[in-house]
Amino acid sequence: MALFIFVANNNLVFLKQSIIYYLLIFIILFLGCTKDDPVVHYPHAATNNINDQALYQAIRKAEIDKGILSIIVYRNDDIIVEKYFNDNNSEMVHPVRSGTKSVTGILFGLAYDGGYIEDLNATVGDYLSEYITQTDTSIAQITIQNLLTMTGGFDWEELMDYENYNNWANAEDHLSYALQIPVIHLPGEYFTYTTPGCQILSAIFTKATGYNLKSFAEEFLFSQIGIIGERSWSADIHGNSFGGITLNLTAKDMLNLGILFLNNGNYNGVQVLSNEWVVESTSLYINTYNSSPYASEYGYLWWIGENEKSEYYFANGYGGQFIFIFPTLNLVVIAQSEINNQYHSPTDQWSNTISIIMVDILNSVNI
Repeated sequence: MALFIFVANNNLVFLKQSIIYYLLIFIILFLGCTKDDPVVHYPHAATNNINDQALYQAIRKAEIDKGILSIIVYRNDDIIVEKYFNDNNSEMVHPVRSGTKSVTGILFGLAYDGGYIEDLNATVGDYLSEYITQTDTSIAQITIQNLLTMTGGFDWEELMDYENYNNWANAEDHLSYALQIPVIHLPGEYFTYTTPGCQILSAIFTKATGYNLKSFAEEFLFSQIGIIGERSWSADIHGNSFGGITLNLTAKDMLNLGILFLNNGNYNGVQVLSNEWVVESTSLYINTYNSSPYASEYGYLWWIGENEKSEYYFANGYGGQFIFIFPTLNLVVIAQSEINNQYHSPTDQWSNTISIIMVDILNSVNI
């Protein structure tokens, strides 16, 4: 009996020691994990040299903003984060506003590659002489390249004062209105951001190709890069799609356009757009005199800039619609924002969104 009690007591002591041992191990492992192994929010971040925690804080900032609808960060063929806010989702289309201009530039590249347009030095007068009045023929000398680079020389102010733009937007005949804007600078020498100039481009495009921008995009661009289904893009009374505004896209559509340019015109192994056009259209043509923050230069309807991490270019839409391409970082960042939200004015929303991209998200990306 004494032996039995001795053995039993030894087993009980051993059991207690075992419980204490494994409890200590659990506590050590638990504390170790919480201290040294923080939660991973984006599994592809680390493998693509992006700071997961910094990126998470950037995305949280976008969510707290309340006006941002979507953020997509893409690097090295991986979607690092694809986040939607305010009841938005991957299937919802939204206006890209003046981001439309960069798509118009892409379509001119496709038309140029396809031989529909042979010379970017061809003039407005070469294509639209029937619209030009005899009293002012200076607009006839403006070239396609002038219009693509916002150097038409127009007497126009749009970025700081919306009155000119609103008068044009409310006109019955947008093309005729655009062709009557006075030319006060020698074309090619001075940057003047002019949305009506894109309507002149659109009319030239229709005349040269037999397609308006929307129908050409559907056949030769969207179908090639995975943009499937109807994407609204309104037209003027002549049937010319609006060259500078009104295109609606999903965030993933915008990403596909960014990937196309990041890969030098190639999409999923197919050369949709020539590498030459990608390089030419994103080259520095004119100084913007910092007309827009983060964009000191302008190409063919693309804003262009540079910082300590990378050269970059971007499609830029009113109220915070962006397609940012950072070639040396192999990075694309997409943002959509709601301009009619109760939290910010469109100007403030634009500033908030671009700051999250250029400061918070970019700071999470390692070279």
